[in-house]
Amino acid sequence: MKTTFKTITIKSHEQTMDEFAAICDTAIRGEKVNQEEPQYSFTSFEAFRKALTPQRFALLRVIREKRPESIKELAAITHRDMKNISEDVKILLDMDLIEMEKHGKNKAPRLHYDGFRLEVAV
Repeated sequence: MKTTFKTITIKSHEQTMDEFAAICDTAIRGEKVNQEEPQYSFTSFEAFRKALTPQRFALLRVIREKRPESIKELAAITHRDMKNISEDVKILLDMDLIEMEKHGKNKAPRLHYDGFRLEVAV
């Protein structure tokens, strides 16, 4: 089975806007725009660390290994408060690091990749 990775980048707002402008210029010229895999970007390493805390990283591992059938089950497995788990799950969803799948009456958090790559522009 092929190993799949999500890409997370750390680059300045200016670098991101320059890349966006280059893509727009390519499209305006009628040329084919390269379809890269979607990625989540941060403007600093500090912002990355604030978003992907050790607790959230641990949640990714639990979701991958234990495959909980609901947020409630995830809270029980991790012995964490439901409110805090829900907040962390929302952030991981917003970062596109997890997806929610319907399982009966519940929605189960899922990972559909094996890891992520961190790309840092200098």
